[in-house]
Amino acid sequence: MPTLLRYSTTILLIGYPFLVWWLAQQGYMRELFVALAVILLLQAISLGFNNPRSYLALVALAMVLLVAWFTDPLTGVLYYPVWMNACLLVLFCFSLLRPPAVITRLATLMEGSLSPAAVRYTERVTLVWAIFFALNGSIAWWTVYLGDMQLWALYNGLIAYLLMGLLMAVEWSIRRVVKKRH
Repeated sequence: MPTLLRYSTTILLIGYPFLVWWLAQQGYMRELFVALAVILLLQAISLGFNNPRSYLALVALAMVLLVAWFTDPLTGVLYYPVWMNACLLVLFCFSLLRPPAVITRLATLMEGSLSPAAVRYTERVTLVWAIFFALNGSIAWWTVYLGDMQLWALYNGLIAYLLMGLLMAVEWSIRRVVKKRH
């Protein structure tokens, strides 16, 4: 059951911008806020509180609550992508300051022990992802600032994921070349 819950909440969060757009069009502002809070809490519970991703979800939820408290529920909800990118930026940067870097940890889980050259490479990839999260979060903030719900949903629900997928594909291609050289 926890696995089904984890996958369900992940799918809901991926489709979240379109859910926001649709519910906002229907005038369900408070319901939208409650839906996000419930999804994030369920995600944290399903991941378990030993998982760093559950803390990311809870920090993002706390920031959404804080913004909603000082503004309104819709604005709080619209800032969710901004807070998630900010949390990931902090996590990736912190891992560069206190190694091993996030991508180094992931590579070690998949490949086992890494050579010093591979560690340097994974640290560079972690830096690239940190830059991505900074830029993506800035654009997410800009879409909130503009106040155009369609643009917000399009960017945060589609374009951001396409850019993330493109970065993954480019990095995977580069990694294959780098692995062949070493």
